[in-house]
Amino acid sequence: MDDILTKIEEKIKKQQRIPELIEKIDSILLNKYHYLNDNEKEALVNERLRLENSLMQVNLTLEEKHKNFFYTYNDIQSAPRTKWLIQNLIPQGSIGVLIGPSGSGKTTLVLHLCSVILDSYKNAYIIYIDGDMSVSKIKELGIDKMMHWYDNRFMYAGKNADYFSEASQNLLRDTVIEQKNHPERTYFVIEDSLTLTAKKRRGFIDTDHLYKYEKMLRDVGGGSLLIHHTNKAGVFADSQQIENYADYTYMIERNEFNSCILLHPQKASRYDITGRAYLTNNRKIDKEVDYDSFNISQRESKFVMYVVDALEDGEMNQSEVLSYLEKVKFFSEYKVGQKKAIKWLQVWGDKGKWIYEQRPSEKNAIFYRLESEAEKLAKLPKCEPRPIEELKLF
Repeated sequence: MDDILTKIEEKIKKQQRIPELIEKIDSILLNKYHYLNDNEKEALVNERLRLENSLMQVNLTLEEKHKNFFYTYNDIQSAPRTKWLIQNLIPQGSIGVLIGPSGSGKTTLVLHLCSVILDSYKNAYIIYIDGDMSVSKIKELGIDKMMHWYDNRFMYAGKNADYFSEASQNLLRDTVIEQKNHPERTYFVIEDSLTLTAKKRRGFIDTDHLYKYEKMLRDVGGGSLLIHHTNKAGVFADSQQIENYADYTYMIERNEFNSCILLHPQKASRYDITGRAYLTNNRKIDKEVDYDSFNISQRESKFVMYVVDALEDGEMNQSEVLSYLEKVKFFSEYKVGQKKAIKWLQVWGDKGKWIYEQRPSEKNAIFYRLESEAEKLAKLPKCEPRPIEELKLF
């Protein structure tokens, strides 16, 4: 009888100890990962799997068996509301992806957003991982000034290009630990670009490990934004899982004719993100502008460019403008009718792209022209000269 009791007690003790052992393995894999070689890492993963498989399934109800997996009423009722690093743009505790072609302004915009976050939240800490640019280009972007202004709240990584992916993953892992150790802070990681920072397998992004540490960072209150490229044909590169596994994604577009950068929500199911538009000046963000006003179709953008080009040579009446658009094959190439073109001529005249007027002396014909330099100067605010006696030498 004693032997039976001893065996049963040992069996129960082993079963009770399995969750503790699994937790220890998880802790080592998370916090002591850098001390292990590849064989030791693989051995721990296999041992964890063996322990999970050896857990006995007792005669419990479905709810009892999966108690830790089901949400309770209190779990959902007490859940906090969504917090935003930037309202309706970057949710706190999330994984976002910014997708766009080369030269679309991804880095310019992200650095601007970093400044907005750091100015808004004194407990925000941003780590920017950059694998694309040289030190000279980094200086041109004003990174040194941001490091000076925000001190250790803005850190810029990517100095050593050797084993870049592995170094990035190690930094992400340690950022998770830092976030756990400092829950009063919010760590936000920028990865520029995902192609360089993600773990690889046979030269491609390893989707089995995609967002591994980003998910851990999200779980402990931090967040990440990953920059990803489209290929030369403008098609989303690599696996669709890059977008599917993220919490939200944006497509970025540079609209040259009105000098702005547009952010188009691609995947917004988990968060109420909205489109954004930013006016640029000398390749820098000047200010945020109304998205709907600046988000126009490619054909409308081309229409404005064609008309401006035509008016560079001088004044034209409406018939002449339409004839010019016909000559350059705008109507056939972009499938736009003349009625739509006439409407756009008025709309963009009202927006100030050109000046138009109807002349009764010319059988009420409508004429279009570009604003002269004198007219532009006349619109500038005038400064009253200060009296001479008020001027002082310093």
